[in-house]
Amino acid sequence: MSLVRQLLLLLLLTLGGFAFFVLLFWAKIGNSVTILFYRGVVLAIAAALVTGLVALWPARRTSDGLLPISAFAVSLSFNICFLVLFPVTVDRSVTVFLLSTLEQRQQSGMAAAELQQAFIDGYVVDMGAVERRIDEQRTSGNVVVAPDGKVRLTRQGERFMAFSRLVERLFGTDPRFVSGGNEPERHPEAR
Repeated sequence: MSLVRQLLLLLLLTLGGFAFFVLLFWAKIGNSVTILFYRGVVLAIAAALVTGLVALWPARRTSDGLLPISAFAVSLSFNICFLVLFPVTVDRSVTVFLLSTLEQRQQSGMAAAELQQAFIDGYVVDMGAVERRIDEQRTSGNVVVAPDGKVRLTRQGERFMAFSRLVERLFGTDPRFVSGGNEPERHPEAR
């Protein structure tokens, strides 16, 4: 089989895997997994497995034994990238919340102080942003909530923070996110 045909077949399989991934979300498969990212990873793996299985049929016809493995890997990679870039970003984004708030007040506009207060009242308080994150991190195993209500990092949480600081140093992200806001901002252009 020519390289162009192989690439086209792999592209079609990847698009099919993506369509199946979206269909799984729409069908509310896996909704018992309450953290969107984890549900998405499970569904991406399921879609990639189905894509790899579907790829067995053309692989037999073309004697291309690597096609199912390639289809699985590309489907999984594409779906996870999409998951993180779009659904997870929309689900967790402060920016999306602020833009939505501005959209609702498009005619009158909002001063920066009004937008800040709308964020505190709407996102932090009304939507329970802190409680939601504590619950997610407890479920993930990064924190424990003591009987007195105090939240502490687990060993896993400490390792995650060490890894996060490494990522910050390697990629030059805003260090305040990995230092509890105590470090001066190094990248004002990233704001």
